[in-house]
Amino acid sequence: MGKTILIIDDDKDLLSLLKSRLDSAGYKTRTLADPMKAEEYIDRYNPDLLIIDIFMPERTGFNLIREFNEKGLYQDVPKIFLTCLDDDIEKITAKGCGVAQYITKPFQPEELIQCIEETLNPA
Repeated sequence: MGKTILIIDDDKDLLSLLKSRLDSAGYKTRTLADPMKAEEYIDRYNPDLLIIDIFMPERTGFNLIREFNEKGLYQDVPKIFLTCLDDDIEKITAKGCGVAQYITKPFQPEELIQCIEETLNPA
């Protein structure tokens, strides 16, 4: 089985679609709709990559990454933001938080897979 990816997004339909597509591409995909359980899931599944939505209730993707950084958690786990916000300031902020890639919705699954490959296998 391929590398493990944890997708954190409150859109359950998108989670289902991405899980199906990434599993068929050879990844072991886990999904989480409740960002409040992120640390529990990361500790349980030990993912090789995190894909995180920015806009979620209770805990945004930015809040999640900042909390990880403040606690010194998951620094070695690459992160990709997946969001509907196409804003240069947000992209710069994401890079400053240590996010490897920033993908805006709508997107093609092939674009996401390419970003995953680039993130997991940098040149």
